[in-house]
Amino acid sequence: MSEAVLRGRNRAAKVSAFCALGSFAAMANLATPIGWLNPPVFVAMALLCALIAIPAGHVGRFRARRLSGDGKGMALAGVLGGWVMLLISLLAVASAAGLIAGVALLVDAA
Repeated sequence: MSEAVLRGRNRAAKVSAFCALGSFAAMANLATPIGWLNPPVFVAMALLCALIAIPAGHVGRFRARRLSGDGKGMALAGVLGGWVMLLISLLAVASAAGLIAGVALLVDAA
């Protein structure tokens, strides 16, 4: 491969795809025993990566229009992956808060 292919011209699309993949990896880490030692860390990492992937993907899509489609697919994957992981992260936070509130209600009633 030539150096120009490896570097690419649309870095924002690559950053977006990389962050979306990192967000998926952080959430997938909850399926391992090490992920359950401190789950808020992995959910926060997934949320942070998703919040980076979304604007970087939009910038990548804008640059892809100027660069005749270079990185258009990666940018779209980053935007979609970022939004999906943002939704999943927020659902995880809401379910954890609901679980804590439910346990507090049960303990208070006892």
